[in-house]
Amino acid sequence: MSTRKPIIGVTSNCEHITALSNNADEFLFIRANYLNVIIDNGGIPVVLNNQIDLADVEQLVSKLDGLLLIGGQDVDSKCYGETCQINYCKKVVGSGTEFHRSIRDQPNYTRDLFEIELYRAAKKAKISVLGICRGYQLMNVAEGGCLYQEIPASNVQHNILADESVPVHKVNLVADSLASQIFKSEQIITCSIHHQGVRKLGNDFIASGFAEDGLIEMIEYKDKEHFIFGIQGHPERARKKHKENNLLFEAFIQSCK
Repeated sequence: MSTRKPIIGVTSNCEHITALSNNADEFLFIRANYLNVIIDNGGIPVVLNNQIDLADVEQLVSKLDGLLLIGGQDVDSKCYGETCQINYCKKVVGSGTEFHRSIRDQPNYTRDLFEIELYRAAKKAKISVLGICRGYQLMNVAEGGCLYQEIPASNVQHNILADESVPVHKVNLVADSLASQIFKSEQIITCSIHHQGVRKLGNDFIASGFAEDGLIEMIEYKDKEHFIFGIQGHPERARKKHKENNLLFEAFIQSCK
């Protein structure tokens, strides 16, 4: 008899995209590598639509064994009680510059509210949660933390480069943390595509990974019996060249069983 595979809810974004016709239509948008990494590590991914009524979130979560909050556009600053300082503009080419960002980074408040509700329902139901990039930031905001709307300039390259290539950097892990247990090391290489980051740590979280400029890059839940983990980098991308990144997904799926 085969072992039942855990069902993992994976968030997505709604985008108006011109696909097979000249007319833009609304699509659920998600990079395939988020789904593939769940499949590769023994889970069954189910894509979640942020148009689902918030009143239905608990029922939805009751059918899941785990939740993956993926990357995407900026979290709306309203969610952490600040006024937006960024100009999102269609004329911005590539990733833009500080406080002048591409329209693709513009927040989606409906998505934010849905995913915050998802996170809280998953925490209440004690199912495993993994947040990547935006998902990591959103978890922190859901716990009362806040973000840098623009990360202070440093010698670490966090954002995508002008030629659209993705830089890598080192993350130092706190000894005896869940992060160091998962990665079996005190340092990993990650890749980054972000201009925002955790400024004030949310309630119930411990910071367990730091970039060399001091930016928090990993957070984990204080209750070690409940797997809730967030990472700023993109292990679903980095695992191709830096295989230790896949250890995170192995641990996540195992915790969902």
